[in-house]
Amino acid sequence: MSMTERMEAAMRRGIQILLVAAWAFAAGCGGTPEITSQKTEVVQGLQVKKLQLQNVADELEAPGSVIAVSTAQVAARTMGTVLQVAVREGDTVKRGQVLAQLDERELASRRSAAQAGAQGAAAGVAQATKALAAAQAQADVMQKTYDRYAYLKEQKSLSPQEFDEITAKQQAAQASLEQAKAGLRQAQAGASQAESEARAAQDVASYARVVAPFDGRVIRRTVEPGSLVSTGMPLFVVEDTSRYQLEATLPAEALAAVKKNAAARVQLDGFAEKPLSGKVAEIEAGADPTSHTLKARIDLPKEAGVQSGMFGRAFFPRGEKRALMIPVAALVNRGQLRGIYVVDDAGLVHWRVVTLGRPLGNQVEVLSGLSDGDAVVLNPGSQELDGKKTGVAPTAGEKHS
Repeated sequence: MSMTERMEAAMRRGIQILLVAAWAFAAGCGGTPEITSQKTEVVQGLQVKKLQLQNVADELEAPGSVIAVSTAQVAARTMGTVLQVAVREGDTVKRGQVLAQLDERELASRRSAAQAGAQGAAAGVAQATKALAAAQAQADVMQKTYDRYAYLKEQKSLSPQEFDEITAKQQAAQASLEQAKAGLRQAQAGASQAESEARAAQDVASYARVVAPFDGRVIRRTVEPGSLVSTGMPLFVVEDTSRYQLEATLPAEALAAVKKNAAARVQLDGFAEKPLSGKVAEIEAGADPTSHTLKARIDLPKEAGVQSGMFGRAFFPRGEKRALMIPVAALVNRGQLRGIYVVDDAGLVHWRVVTLGRPLGNQVEVLSGLSDGDAVVLNPGSQELDGKKTGVAPTAGEKHS
């Protein structure tokens, strides 16, 4: 036997020894190992259907938020200290209802001072009127005297010195008359201003009551009792609850398809089962050059529960498209992922992640994860089906043109 043949024989004996040792170890741990086969569990009662592309309405989707058509920022109309705040955020108010009360004592003192000033100015007008009457009488007497002296001068019965003296007195009387007239005008102007200030002070006294501009709801309050407010300081924000709109953001290319008065289907969070019918009330004429989007305001029907700040989406029709639709009940959630059970040709069930589009009734569009002709489980319930086998053959999906 050659050296090579002896080495091969030694290797074969070594392998045999290892196999025997392994067999003995397995036998010592529990007897002779047996080869077992595990059967795949068959689940009965599943509804399996093959998906087919179908024609569905193609809509442009635009997200947005609900806003009130009319919102008013109620501000203080005068300076003063807040004595009472009568409403809180969320309260419903009526037009003219008192929202806050300022300290009227401060305003009353201003009103009294203004009224006293108006009375003093009126007395000044009366005094200036009397002064004017006296100056007018004196000027009239001096004018008649001057006329007589002028006649005597023409008759050469009066010396130049005497005429100069009477002329000076007549001019002084006219100057006094003009001064009296100016004094009356000044007194009348002061009285008019004082009367205006008195009326303003009277109005300011009414400013102590901060009232609601219309029927609505208080959505913001920025004042507390004891606060010192100044003219123009915002105190409340009140919104009109009778009309709401969805302010939606659309892509720039939507400007060609969406026009004023166009119909829109609106879906609001909290109204998942009840879409609303809306109409475009306003739309921007051009898109923002940075974001390439534009805003549209869509009138919403009067509906209980609608509030400003709610998130929603507007859908604008633009024809039809081919899409795969699955029932919402067929979806299975695993954490943050959403998927569906797919049945292969051998009847085995596999969970597959899908990307969903917009809902349509009790169905939802599948954007990725499924293909035309895939068989899916329609009624998975809460049971785990991954890796199991279905005992039914898939039914063909409805054909849609």
